[in-house]
Amino acid sequence: MNWKVAIQNWDGEGAIRIPEEALRKIGVNIGDSVYLLVEYVGNAQCLVLSKTPEIADRTDELVSHWDRSGQA
Repeated sequence: MNWKVAIQNWDGEGAIRIPEEALRKIGVNIGDSVYLLVEYVGNAQCLVLSKTPEIADRTDELVSHWDRSGQA
């Protein structure tokens, strides 16, 4: 899913309104804290809204699977 949002001025700072449907999609509510990350998706730099302070590297995920199966 994706949403187009406008960057608005909020007391001199850039601000975006996050659609309620987007918040529900990642399981957060008004008042919860989230992290705004700058990450690469393919070769494009993107802003990512996350419930965790960092996104695990896909390589880490693949290697952890090897560790669970006893391969290294």
